[in-house]
Amino acid sequence: MSTRATLVGCLVLALSIVGCYQDDTTVSSPQSLRPLITVRLTDAPFPYDSLHSVNIYVVRIEANTAPDTSGGGHWVMITEPRKSFDLLALQQGTTALLGEGEMPAGQYHSVRMTIDTSLSSITWNDAAQHPAQVHWHGWSTIYAFVEYPVNVATQGADIVLDFDVGRSFLFNFDGSYAFDFTPQLRAINSAAAGAIAGTVTQDSGGRQSPVPNAQVSVFATYPGQPDSIGYLEATGRSDQAGHYQVGFLPPGRYFVKIEEPFIPSLQSVINTNVEVQAGATATVSVTLPQAGAGHAYIHISGQNQVGVGGTIWLFAAVGDANGNPVYPAITWTSSDPVVATVTAATDTVEAMVTGRQAGVATIYARTGGLTDSLIVHVVVLGSVATVTIVPQTATVSVGDSGVFLEAVVRDSAGHVLNAGASWFSSDTTVVFVYPCGSCGGDRALGRAPGTATVSATSQGKTGQATITVH
Repeated sequence: MSTRATLVGCLVLALSIVGCYQDDTTVSSPQSLRPLITVRLTDAPFPYDSLHSVNIYVVRIEANTAPDTSGGGHWVMITEPRKSFDLLALQQGTTALLGEGEMPAGQYHSVRMTIDTSLSSITWNDAAQHPAQVHWHGWSTIYAFVEYPVNVATQGADIVLDFDVGRSFLFNFDGSYAFDFTPQLRAINSAAAGAIAGTVTQDSGGRQSPVPNAQVSVFATYPGQPDSIGYLEATGRSDQAGHYQVGFLPPGRYFVKIEEPFIPSLQSVINTNVEVQAGATATVSVTLPQAGAGHAYIHISGQNQVGVGGTIWLFAAVGDANGNPVYPAITWTSSDPVVATVTAATDTVEAMVTGRQAGVATIYARTGGLTDSLIVHVVVLGSVATVTIVPQTATVSVGDSGVFLEAVVRDSAGHVLNAGASWFSSDTTVVFVYPCGSCGGDRALGRAPGTATVSATSQGKTGQATITVH
């Protein structure tokens, strides 16, 4: 008999079930006092048109009153669907019902989603729909912080679990032509969420034409900080008509970056100060400009992250003095061949970058006195053994810019992993860390004199730092 592997996803949130309940209402309260909670699943668009399906088998959804989800606590069942869901069918705001369940009153700090990986699969979009190889990496527990408290009133709540499949399944990351599972999950009360939507176009000979498959990245900003300081909240993709929608966003201020990563002749566009309100959709439509803006240029596009042993492709476009496309010889180099090498013929606009060891390298493309560059991160995937916050102690003042904390996540061999962390403060009245469920770093801001402990958790492993506020 084969042993089935299961993936347990712990979505860390402040889930407050409140309303007109008696003070002595507990987990054992009668059913008549329990509000109904609906759980739905959605997905950010997947960038691979060559796939037929991405099926995730969801076993159960549970909630926990324990503040520390890395421990045991008391898990209360919300629903147990025991069925498969195709994430590719859940895009542009479409959702699937996972189930409904009645919950007793109380304050629930986490939601746990268990997935059976032996019944989950990816299939190629060929005639036979062959299965793709997936490296699940034996992960047992993942954490993703819910950015804002989910208040469940007496009539219940509609909780949406957003599975960002494009960032959760990385293809050929280590050169094995398989998908690596690095789950990215969000959870939010749909009643408290808004959306960003729009159309992506380009100027084609004086006419506007849609840009399909444009990448839309929505970044949340830190309070009182410039837009350059933020973290990736959610992603989306434009369809064949150039339309996109990034849904289920917490209310707040965002900046949105839109780009076509495989067409280097188009520049990216960043829109700042995008306000999202609950129940509303903010419109952000853009026209991607031609690179160079009518002047000579060379411009690189492509992915900026690769695994050790994996490869990615970069693309370059060149324009003459009037910005018209030309095709001269291009020289590609790497600032650190020990970390990443680049291979290309001197007359090609494409280059292959291979990750050699974990680190950062800058890839340069040069021609005729023109130069452009792209920073590439080479990372290692694996199971988390330790989490360390750098620095482990810091002193800040009330009202200043605070201190930036980095979570260094390592495996059992000491390799630094590409794994984000969930951030918490032991006393938010003293030290505030911006809610982030999967960030490599966060900013701690002082609110009042005192001391608080900041924790960063990744796959159940936690690191801590002590922050003193004057």
